[in-house]
Amino acid sequence: MELEVLQSKKGTKVITASNLHAALGLPVRQYGPSVRKWLRDIYELSDGMRRPQIYRDFAKRPRPGEPLEDFYITLELAKLIALRSTSKHKLKYARLIDLYDHNGQLRLFE
Repeated sequence: MELEVLQSKKGTKVITASNLHAALGLPVRQYGPSVRKWLRDIYELSDGMRRPQIYRDFAKRPRPGEPLEDFYITLELAKLIALRSTSKHKLKYARLIDLYDHNGQLRLFE
């Protein structure tokens, strides 16, 4: 599965929650509960232990007509989410997200 990194007009690099969920190989039926848990959990972000904040760590992704909510997630939060997931591929994606965050390039293909 390919993990797609998007860049905002301001230069912030993000990953969509739906893409991260699919890349980690988590069950499709668990998408809603997983995303709600991701956004409510407490993480050790670079500025300390806290919950993800809207418009700082994540933002809602507008998708008119789609039944599922989707979110843009910063690379830092995506890495922490990947590490806490139950996926077999969590270390692979966490390391690659971290590399992208530092080097500016990401190539995630299986």
